[in-house]
Amino acid sequence: MRHYITGIMTLFLVGFLLVVPLHTLAATDDGSVKDWLTEDGDEPAKLQDEQPAEVEGENTNIFFLLIKLVFYTIVVVGLIYVLIRFLSKRQRKLQHHSVFTPIGGTPLGNNKSVQIVKVGNSLYMLGVGDNINLLKEIQDEEEVKSILDTAEEQQSGFSFINRKQADFQEMIQASLNRQRSKREKYWDDSDERDDK
Repeated sequence: MRHYITGIMTLFLVGFLLVVPLHTLAATDDGSVKDWLTEDGDEPAKLQDEQPAEVEGENTNIFFLLIKLVFYTIVVVGLIYVLIRFLSKRQRKLQHHSVFTPIGGTPLGNNKSVQIVKVGNSLYMLGVGDNINLLKEIQDEEEVKSILDTAEEQQSGFSFINRKQADFQEMIQASLNRQRSKREKYWDDSDERDDK
């Protein structure tokens, strides 16, 4: 995990150095802040009255600004992704050391839900509301395996992609079957016309 954080911080530093112009990092010819503060009192007032000059140069290029925007967005999204992955791994490690392992649940209403908890090799279905009630104890090995496989698939994060892919494949297959039936019907009709 330390390697991920080091790599991301290095990427962020390199990106920052590439994006920030070098002339903004260099010292200006106006002197230091101490010199500016020790000068007469009319210098700051004179600077306040002046209108800021329009900055010209490579920073005003819209393409360059767009590239910076995309880069910083990618960095922020990447950091959020790494943080979420780190927290989920940490949560899973904490759950494995617990005697009770929550498998999943379904909300049924206001502060009411059905939860499945694994204890040893058994699963317990609990009704959670104002009170907690044992609804069913599941000890059948096949049913326990089926429930655990389903819960693992849902927690993998890619189950929605697999479902969408299966739905897409079913949709394509149904479309192909319709096309095939239309073509067969067309050829059957044309054969009947030829026979007459």
